[in-house]
Amino acid sequence: MSPLFVLVAVLLTVASSQATTETGSDIVTEILKALKGHDELWRVADYLNSSRTALVNELPLESSGRKLSYTFFAPTATAFFGQMPQDTVDPLNVDDNLRTKVLIRHFARQRVSASDLDKLDKLVMADLNEAILTRTPGTQFNVINKAEIQPGAIQLPNNIGTIYTVDRVFMTGEEVSQAISAHFERNPNTGFPFLG
Repeated sequence: MSPLFVLVAVLLTVASSQATTETGSDIVTEILKALKGHDELWRVADYLNSSRTALVNELPLESSGRKLSYTFFAPTATAFFGQMPQDTVDPLNVDDNLRTKVLIRHFARQRVSASDLDKLDKLVMADLNEAILTRTPGTQFNVINKAEIQPGAIQLPNNIGTIYTVDRVFMTGEEVSQAISAHFERNPNTGFPFLG
């Protein structure tokens, strides 16, 4: 075999494996990889995994030949515990549509840097609603929709996105109540044994 043939074969193999890696990925997979080791984000990772198909369809990495990027505001496990009742079903586990809708609210369809957070007053989220950005007086904390953005960002590979940790979930108590009520209407015999 000629050295030129071997070199071409090696280059084609490397290029092929890189293309597979880039095109075989999706935003959820990359976020889940990035969240490994961040124990405070285990719950949002579980929800992302449960809504994977819907999120991948809603948040593609490429459109019309153009590469897309995102910013994900990831609520901590404590944020979820603080906003949902603990003595009943998890509304985000029993209502797939609500879970996906809530997760999409945490994405912006652009990369937002820390300096952008300092300058912007509003940010259009993936659900097309505006999120209000403010600063906590006397601190260096930025706030999005009343959720404090923790310092430091997690960068995703290939410039596809940034993750910020937040201390609040972008959902209302009414949405939580409706999801729980709807679950028990559909499943009337799933109450807790000690409740009767």
